Amino acid sequence: MCEKRIRKIKRGSHLTRLREARRLQRLQRFSLPSARDDNTTAPCPPTVDKQAQNRVILELAWKTVALMHKNRLIQQKIIALKKETSEFVETVMNNPENRKRYLEHIRLHGTPQVQNQVPENKASLNIDLKM
Repeated sequence: MCEKRIRKIKRGSHLTRLREARRLQRLQRFSLPSARDDNTTAPCPPTVDKQAQNRVILELAWKTVALMHKNRLIQQKIIALKKETSEFVETVMNNPENRKRYLEHIRLHGTPQVQNQVPENKASLNIDLKM
């Protein structure tokens, strides 16, 4: 029985040696391409097209300028509309009949919110328009 065991161990150890040798060969094969890569020069970085980059930056700058101009025009329109609305409210409130209705409404329902208050004089109109 002892002999059989020894043979099995010897056979097993032989198989183990073969497996180990094959494993080392595989590792060497996989490591060889990376060794070749180290010997060659590193690939140069992709060339950058400066003209294309500058063109894109210029287009973005023009679009930004156009948007800023459009924004300024819209702000001017908003200010003009605020002024027109304030003038309209002032003319409506200058009518005595409307003033009486407004005062009666205030007496019945209380004072309106700050946003809905009608300015009494032009000085307050100028302050509102500057916002």
